[in-house]
Amino acid sequence: MQKLKYNGWYNYETWNFKLWLDNEQETQNMVNSLIIDCKKDVHKLSKELEQYAYNGLPLLKGFYSDLLNASLREINFYEVAEAYIEDLKQVEKQLPA
Repeated sequence: MQKLKYNGWYNYETWNFKLWLDNEQETQNMVNSLIIDCKKDVHKLSKELEQYAYNGLPLLKGFYSDLLNASLREINFYEVAEAYIEDLKQVEKQLPA
């Protein structure tokens, strides 16, 4: 089955994850720290974002646990990391030399 894009993102889950990361200042600050720590390494940043998502999992059982885990597996963490790195590069281009 072919995946459909959602608002320009890989899928709904990816779009929703990025939306929530950008939704609060505290989370934005955490992401900015991760970007700096990862030194613009997209792969490393994607793994850190994935770890962040899985560390926040509530303790659920049965059906709801299966649904939540299935949704998390659908997130394209690499695409989100790429977007953050690209945004940083665009900001850096605008800075005076």
